[in-house]
Amino acid sequence: MTLFSPWPYNHWILHAYTSARKNGNVNLIISAPHGGNIVPSDIPDRTAGCFNSTNNVCIWKHNCGDSDSKQCATTTVRDVMSDDFAKNVAKQLKTKYGLSPYMVIGQWNRKKVDFNREQNEGTMNNLEGIHGHQSYHSFILRAIAKIKGQFGRGLLIDVHGHAAGNYSMIGYLLTGDDLNADQLVKQTSIEELIHASCSKNRNECIRGDKSFGFLLEANNLGIAYPSSNHPKPGDKKFFSGGYITRQYISDMNAIQTELPNYMRTGPERNDFAS
Repeated sequence: MTLFSPWPYNHWILHAYTSARKNGNVNLIISAPHGGNIVPSDIPDRTAGCFNSTNNVCIWKHNCGDSDSKQCATTTVRDVMSDDFAKNVAKQLKTKYGLSPYMVIGQWNRKKVDFNREQNEGTMNNLEGIHGHQSYHSFILRAIAKIKGQFGRGLLIDVHGHAAGNYSMIGYLLTGDDLNADQLVKQTSIEELIHASCSKNRNECIRGDKSFGFLLEANNLGIAYPSSNHPKPGDKKFFSGGYITRQYISDMNAIQTELPNYMRTGPERNDFAS
């Protein structure tokens, strides 16, 4: 199967499942797993898994029996143009500052492979899907190894999109309920960054003037939760971070960003990326 797409930078690996920049010059990885639009016809769509009530586990396999869309639901909605937004951010970093982050971009549509789920769930144990999933995460691991060798630590930003409202969600593995509390004591996905920059007050790095949400709002990128102006999401839908964010926090600080539709697809999307 040959499913390549063009990309206007040198030093990129173009793969059937994933495109990735193999050499960066800054300790930043940008991941975009859910924007892919390639839909290979010989790979079955992901569906709900089957629930094993004896072990209370989901069986992620095509034709596993009676699927259970309540216990073992599968999400296949594409985060439209989240991949393009990630590429535009990289382009702006290169143009303005000469910085080239490591990039890992999913090519395949989420109907076929979900790179932001554990392998069994993300592939339904389809062999070609497993190859794609492993490809995506091998590129992340290579980038982490290079960053650790050159910089020691770094940051992974996992770019997603949502349609719940005109606000951004900054996921540190803290749920909406966690953020609605006055005291933030639960472990996050940016503990090394908190220790280095906000050791006296961890709130500052999560929803204060040193937070990622504050940076977005300070640069006129709309409302972000959590931030100093919008510290608590209240009853708004909030995604705390997924498999990619959880998987690599022993080696990297990691943040999942959920961006609203207007920021990714609207006429000013290139301005937002800059």
